[in-house]
Amino acid sequence: MEAEFYPDKFRYDEASDTMTCPAGKTLKYEGTEKIPGRTNYSYRADVRECEGCSFKEKCCPQNNGKGRAIIRSVDHPAVTAFAQKMETEQAKAIYKKRSEVAEFPNAWIKSKIGLRQFRLRGLVKVTMEALWACLTYNIQQWIRLCWRPKFAPALA
Repeated sequence: MEAEFYPDKFRYDEASDTMTCPAGKTLKYEGTEKIPGRTNYSYRADVRECEGCSFKEKCCPQNNGKGRAIIRSVDHPAVTAFAQKMETEQAKAIYKKRSEVAEFPNAWIKSKIGLRQFRLRGLVKVTMEALWACLTYNIQQWIRLCWRPKFAPALA
């Protein structure tokens, strides 16, 4: 397939819900697949139009017996809004602080507690296991930062 027939070169017509290939052939709506955060819409050209097309070798050389197919992906509005928000300088600055705040506790829980995967099944049980791991980390930090310094002068 050559670059001028890549999926991004196909035009979408919202009024008729069809795609048009660079050679002017129409691909009709075939189906929808919903995945978390995105919806994929499938379009396919009629096999007879592709067989008679002079650009078949450039467009779909290995597609025998079926017309050219294209998938048009549309992100969920929440995903689009999040991506736009993350492009702002303020969001980038906040996200940069994440490594200072969140990465060490995650590494500590993984290393010291050995929580690399959950041992239980079900959302309630997994939530409890994660809660116990976080509580253990917080108590460890409290001992290190608050409790131990109180007794340090007496021990010296």
